Amino acid sequence: MPRLKKDEARTRLNLELPQTARDRLEALRVETEADSLAEVIRRSLALYELLWQQQQQGVQIIARKGDEEKRVLLL
Repeated sequence: MPRLKKDEARTRLNLELPQTARDRLEALRVETEADSLAEVIRRSLALYELLWQQQQQGVQIIARKGDEEKRVLLL
């Protein structure tokens, strides 16, 4: 996902999360080499939005590992 443009309007959110959720975000930040937790959240939002739009269009999202097939139920 592209970074925010400098002239793009911004808003600040304050989130109260359990420490475990904060730890998961931090682990994803490190693993994906994201610059910040905000970037992890923006990427997550972009993916969630894409999956939601696809589901609304009747698309089935399938995760496959080897010969196994698992349908992912969304929302």
